[in-house]
Amino acid sequence: MRPFLFLVIALAITQQSSAQTVTETYPKTYFCPNDTFVMKYSDFPGTFPYRVSRTDKGSPGTDARPNIYITIYYGNDSLRVPYHNKLPYAHIIFINFESPKGKTTLRLHYNDVASYFPVSYMSAHNNQVQFDIPEPYELANIIWTLSPSGQRAADLYKTGEYFQRVMAHFKPFLNHPIFKQLDFPDSVYYSNYYGFRENSFAFNFEKPDPGSKNTKLLFNGPYYFVYGEELADSSLFGKLKALVEDFAAKSKFRQFYKENLPYYSKEIDRAKLLLPMRQMWDWMEKEFPARHQSYRVVFSPLTGGSHSTQNFGTYQNNSWFSESVMFICGTGRYDEMNELTEKQREGLMSGIVFTEIDHNYVNRESYKFRQSIDSIFSNRATWTKEDLATKSYGNPISVFNEYFTHALFCLYILETYDPATAKLVNERRESLMVDRRNFIRFREFNAALIQLRKEHKDGKAVDLLPLIIEWCRTQN
Repeated sequence: MRPFLFLVIALAITQQSSAQTVTETYPKTYFCPNDTFVMKYSDFPGTFPYRVSRTDKGSPGTDARPNIYITIYYGNDSLRVPYHNKLPYAHIIFINFESPKGKTTLRLHYNDVASYFPVSYMSAHNNQVQFDIPEPYELANIIWTLSPSGQRAADLYKTGEYFQRVMAHFKPFLNHPIFKQLDFPDSVYYSNYYGFRENSFAFNFEKPDPGSKNTKLLFNGPYYFVYGEELADSSLFGKLKALVEDFAAKSKFRQFYKENLPYYSKEIDRAKLLLPMRQMWDWMEKEFPARHQSYRVVFSPLTGGSHSTQNFGTYQNNSWFSESVMFICGTGRYDEMNELTEKQREGLMSGIVFTEIDHNYVNRESYKFRQSIDSIFSNRATWTKEDLATKSYGNPISVFNEYFTHALFCLYILETYDPATAKLVNERRESLMVDRRNFIRFREFNAALIQLRKEHKDGKAVDLLPLIIEWCRTQN
């Protein structure tokens, strides 16, 4: 094979920046004997041919990562194109080429990234479960609870000694200007609540020691895109960061957080006891092909019934590290139910996390059947009673996924717990889905999935997807 000549070039680059994205245009025009290039990514094995089209404006590229570069081979020459923006922001490069067919421009790109885990993080958390109440996240939950929207909300946990401590400490600061920015009509409550609460997770205090007077928040990873359509620094929380920092300083939030560390530690220990994460994790990976290397359970004692999950990952050293983060409530809602046994509390609490975990396995499989699901669940009146909550499941497949993930939890309970506990947990799950969440056919759907499991007991849960979809078709 004829060796390539690598060009080391001092480039005068025209550079522009928009919303943190850097765009560069190389001023020099390079000669290529044809329009065919070979791309080599510095941290990915193999090479990839690419042919420039004068009609198709395709763009080869990869996700942004530190020290990554793309080498372009053309003719007998090559050109190294490094990523040199700041994580997590995109970097777009235009390079002019000329061939016997005329001039053309090759567009390369490095994408925004949702997360970037350094090797030290991946090594420490591989095959591990974390439980925590992050300090910036708790700050966001306190601010939202005190806000006009939070004070009107019915889905927050506004009871108990901790809530009373929050109100007593922060009540003198309710006239802070941040609260004028957090008063939203009900029609947009949830999008703003999640946008404020969960994007706080992408920020870290400059001085990590609790109790520090420094309230400066840094957008420095490893999480960058948590909820919404933009990176977290462009979210509602990111836009209000200066006011958040000012509120934290004036209210002495960090001192409050430090004083409550023993309480947070106790809450975390209780969550670990009621959430057998390893048991749920192993069950899901026995039943579905997807794999995750890390789980992180994030919660606030002020969170009520609004839960969510997000996936994050990093490709490095020829392997993929995947972490699933769940944002859930604390254990207070079940610990205050004195009529429950400890096993019943565990089963009920597990439903909060399990129905977030299983989306990470189910959604990628149900997407394979999207055409059928869309045709069935586009008839929403059969499956949901429309209200503000169900409208947030804006497309047919999201409605189906909610049905299937909650019914999957009922299968897990039936196969893992004693009959009495399983009966109580499943009855309450059905009541929750039908009577409170308005997924009106859930009892029938759940019974059908349980029956299909009995009929195909040698298979896996993933194999039940096409079967339950066909059952759903008969219901329309």
